Amino acid sequence: MPDGSGRNPAIVLVEDEPDILIILHRLMRDMTGGYDIITVNGGADALAQIALRPVPLVITDYNMPGMNGLQLASAIKETSPDTRVVMITAYATPELEKRAREQRVDYYLPKPFALDRLEQIVRDVLR
Repeated sequence: MPDGSGRNPAIVLVEDEPDILIILHRLMRDMTGGYDIITVNGGADALAQIALRPVPLVITDYNMPGMNGLQLASAIKETSPDTRVVMITAYATPELEKRAREQRVDYYLPKPFALDRLEQIVRDVLR
């Protein structure tokens, strides 16, 4: 599935908590073949990766230093409107969910969430 650059499409995981990033990386690696799994700890690094290759899916935390998940989603949709964004948050509120929809977040997952729910979302997006 490489694109014209010879690179495989990538799934970008954005999380500032190293332990959660490791779990997400393992889950994505085990369920997605043919995709590079790229882990970054902030929004700027995620945007840099999206500029380099096709990225059909970004899974991001909401609460991160610098750029939060809503700001990242907005920037992603400006430069790569077909990229699907999953935002995970421990700070779930109806107001945040509404703001996520306004920023065109495709999937909103309050923590804690069932891993099978995330797996289903990933399968649907990559289908």
